[in-house]
Amino acid sequence: MTLTNLGVMVTQLNNYKMRFVGAGFAGECELLGNQREYVKLVRMSVNSDYEHDQLVRAQELIAEWQRSEEK
Repeated sequence: MTLTNLGVMVTQLNNYKMRFVGAGFAGECELLGNQREYVKLVRMSVNSDYEHDQLVRAQELIAEWQRSEEK
C-alpha cells in the first residue's frame, strides 16, 4: 500500500501485519488464514481531531487493498 505517500507512518510488524498512524487516526491491517484462503482484516480508530482528506484517502487505499488479490 502507498499510505506513506499520504504522510501516514507505516510499521511492518511481519509478513502478515502492519500498523499505521495518520493525523488523528491509527490502525492495523492483517492477513489471517493460510495460502489458499485468507481474510484481510483492518482495524482503525479515529479521534475527533482527524484530518478529513488524509483519512478519506487512507480509507480508499485500504479498501482497494482489501478488494485486491494481492497479499
